[in-house]
Amino acid sequence: MDIEDHYLTLHKQYESKPDKTWFPVSMDELSVIFDCTRRNTQFLVQKLKEHGYIDWKSGLGRGNTSQLVLLRDKEELILEKARRRALQGRIREAFECLQDSGGESLHTQFHSWLGDQFGMHKQRRDEDVLRFPFYRPVPDLNPLTVVRRTEAHMIRQLFDTLVEYDPQQQTLKPGLAHHWECDETKSRWTFYLRKGVTFHHGKRLTAEDVRFTFERIRNWSAGDFLAQSVLQVEMKSTYSVCFQLAEPNALFAHFIATERFSIIPNDLEQIAARHDFARLPVGSGPFQMTENNESILVLEANERYFNGRPFLDRIEMWVWPNYEEQLRSRERSSDQTQLLYFEALSKGDSDRTLNQYELGSTLLTFNLSKDGVMQDRRLREAIHLTLDRKQMLRELQGKRAVTSSGFDPGWNDPAYGNGADLDTAKELLRSSTYAGEVLQLYTYEYFSNEEDVRWIRQECGKLGVKVEINVLPILELSQAGVIVQADMIFVGEVLGGQPSIALIEMYRSPNGYIRNHLDAATLAKADGRIQEALGTADPEQRMQILRGIEAELKREFSVLFMYHSVQTVGHEKSLHGIEMNAWGKINYKEIWIE
Repeated sequence: MDIEDHYLTLHKQYESKPDKTWFPVSMDELSVIFDCTRRNTQFLVQKLKEHGYIDWKSGLGRGNTSQLVLLRDKEELILEKARRRALQGRIREAFECLQDSGGESLHTQFHSWLGDQFGMHKQRRDEDVLRFPFYRPVPDLNPLTVVRRTEAHMIRQLFDTLVEYDPQQQTLKPGLAHHWECDETKSRWTFYLRKGVTFHHGKRLTAEDVRFTFERIRNWSAGDFLAQSVLQVEMKSTYSVCFQLAEPNALFAHFIATERFSIIPNDLEQIAARHDFARLPVGSGPFQMTENNESILVLEANERYFNGRPFLDRIEMWVWPNYEEQLRSRERSSDQTQLLYFEALSKGDSDRTLNQYELGSTLLTFNLSKDGVMQDRRLREAIHLTLDRKQMLRELQGKRAVTSSGFDPGWNDPAYGNGADLDTAKELLRSSTYAGEVLQLYTYEYFSNEEDVRWIRQECGKLGVKVEINVLPILELSQAGVIVQADMIFVGEVLGGQPSIALIEMYRSPNGYIRNHLDAATLAKADGRIQEALGTADPEQRMQILRGIEAELKREFSVLFMYHSVQTVGHEKSLHGIEMNAWGKINYKEIWIE
């Protein structure tokens, strides 16, 4: 315990005593407060006096009471301590310092100070450091297990794939491989690696790392259709690798451009023996991870990055729960350079915000893979007619931008889900096999999801359908064994930079929400369409095929689409290179400051 903590313990005990006013105490009394021996108490009193926390007059003679005066303001001391913890990267401890203070003004002062710490900072040796807040830590950055957009975005900063997809040009471009080719059957693909690429810990990239990465994916995910389609990974030389597929796949290079196929070093076992690879991953990307805990995530520029060193030297993500609400309520300095991910940032100043509709949708899936009342199409349609999506958006607001009729906001049917028809819904329910069963509605932990499922339960209650809510960690809900237990699941699906590839993976994923809730006939139909899409080179024709799956799901009320979210990034205009990606995030490599 620090000396200031002993002082705060003392101050709390004598809270009724005014600061800088003498009052009587005994050494025995202080021993009880400090919970230590009389000798140690005497030592603590001396230290507190030397550091200017107290003054002390010893009582002369046996039975004479000593005198104590408290010199430091408690709230000022707590604020100093919280600030110091924050600057040390111990954000969680900083918030814990404030828990027992009880003073609203102290919290306000700290939040105001904390907000001023974000943005660009010049540090030693002219380093450019960008700090920004985020509402939660990101402890799992293993490419194999990525399921959330923030993790997917961070993986892009830390790792590379063999090829990359350019959404602006809608084409593939070189990544770790400078060239690639396939045979006429599209079942044998060869990639030629760049020379001189090194991982963050100094190991040189070779074909062995590529082979190791794909074997690891195959071993980890037995049901992964793409990984299992790779019959063999052959190292033709130190810098060339060949994939033999079980069947033709014209889109193979597109699939392995996604985050899940980030290349990792083949000495992973030695790395994992030293530290947690998921929390502190080692890749070859533009930034390397130097710290990642419950309080802070730190990225530092990869000086040897093959595709050009980042302009920023260091990025710090400070974990600040509910930061959106706190920062929206304070006035920011006009010359402060910030990067802020808000869900409902004011959109009034166009040069300080980027906004886009998220390519994807929130949705409600019905479990048709098991026997039960959800097999009754009339019940599913009744729920659809009950849920007025526009009313949902009016009542809940926040990031919820427009109602959705599918995954692509550019193909929206405004009549879908617009307005409730409760009378028709009740007639359908009466004619259905529903007999008062409590339907189990699952979602994953996220405040807007929890608002959404409460609203869905409320509206289903008006229909006469009983719903029980189950909120789980996202990694738990992403397991097939859990998905099949739910009667309904409410989730959001984001399509990323390659929408057709993302849709195929979503429909084919062994742990996919939709796939695990489809009945056998619909699943077989969807798989047939996906196989057709895999053989289609033209992106628009491929999307048309995939929209056919979407139309079937809507026609049978297997899935209800709810709304599209708006992605918003706030920034000061002196930050350059700001461009929003499909995840609603910024590629940090391209950011620079005037």
